[in-house]
Amino acid sequence: MIVVVGRVVTDAQRREDLKRIGQAVARASRAEEGCLSYRVYEDTELDNEFVFVEEWESQQALERHFGTPHIAEFMRAIPATVAAPPDVRFHTIESSVDLADLNVSA
Repeated sequence: MIVVVGRVVTDAQRREDLKRIGQAVARASRAEEGCLSYRVYEDTELDNEFVFVEEWESQQALERHFGTPHIAEFMRAIPATVAAPPDVRFHTIESSVDLADLNVSA
């Protein structure tokens, strides 16, 4: 699995535009084959900071994603909505476990 975490900072004037294009790319991406999850989150402590979290089945699915029209549109639109360059990291996950599978006492 590939997990993509993108952090972006905007300002009060461009905040709603960022939310709109973020939600649009998330909706379109979730419909893609190989997309396990795609969400946009707003930081609850830092004003105008957002985190995009994507989960992809494989590197191939992620590469197909980058070739879609909605990603091309997003890449054209995002520079006008951010106050600083985005920080985007790609993580390759070998395995995952659910919290319920761990022997953790409350």
